[in-house]
Amino acid sequence: MEIRHLVTFITIVEHEGFTKAAEHLGYAQSTITLHIKALEEEINYPLFDRIGKRVILTETGKKLLPHAQKMLELYHMIKEVTAAQGELTGNIVISIGETLLIYRFPPIIEEFKKLHPHVNIEWHQLDSVQYKENLMQGKSDISFMLGTEVHDPNLYSEKLAEEPMMLLYPNSFELQRDIVRSNLLFTERGCGYRTLFEQCIEEYQIGITSNIEFWSIEAVKQSILSGMGISLLPRITVEKELKEEKLSGQQYKQNLATQLLYPKNKWISPQVEAFIEIVRKHASLW
Repeated sequence: MEIRHLVTFITIVEHEGFTKAAEHLGYAQSTITLHIKALEEEINYPLFDRIGKRVILTETGKKLLPHAQKMLELYHMIKEVTAAQGELTGNIVISIGETLLIYRFPPIIEEFKKLHPHVNIEWHQLDSVQYKENLMQGKSDISFMLGTEVHDPNLYSEKLAEEPMMLLYPNSFELQRDIVRSNLLFTERGCGYRTLFEQCIEEYQIGITSNIEFWSIEAVKQSILSGMGISLLPRITVEKELKEEKLSGQQYKQNLATQLLYPKNKWISPQVEAFIEIVRKHASLW
């Protein structure tokens, strides 16, 4: 059983099809087909059912998937055994939220790349709903999330920093008068601070003129600056604007946390350990 065949099998599952898997791996589609045929001949059972243009896992395929993922992880472990004895190489797949990537991680990335220039980092947008599944399936090596503290028996969770949250509004906004009817500027559903904002709305009895939903923290911030409405955001996203008195706000009673997450009992590669070490060093100053 060849590792490259297992890689092809896992990639087809992740990309939901032979064509997309071929594009991702840089293979001809005929090569992808040969890889799967070789696997199926070796285990003597089909791995995929083809229904129209879709491919779905057979029961055998479903049973093989976690073992294939584990074998691939072991393969990477073997390859990286010698990395700790010399210059670090290899890859790290990190899922992270937009706020942390923009406001916390640039100096971390800069230091890591100077110390370990031959390690490639692949950044993924953190999915606040699927992050655990992505970690457990090996789609991400580690995750960094700003939200309520995670307590999960299958995940290692380390709180790196408390993050104060701010109820933010335009300078022209008079809290006692205008809070009765306000445009509410939301981040996407599932986001930790959206949930907190919904809680804040109930506590402050904020009247609603309209709800506007954005996919970006920066879009929310710029909308507040332009006088469009109010929102609840992490203080780190508006430090500069508050200092320059471009907008107003007050700290909410509840903080969120910046957290490091990865599966318990998972082998941590030398390059991931090196990255975590630098993160902890910077986080001690946050």
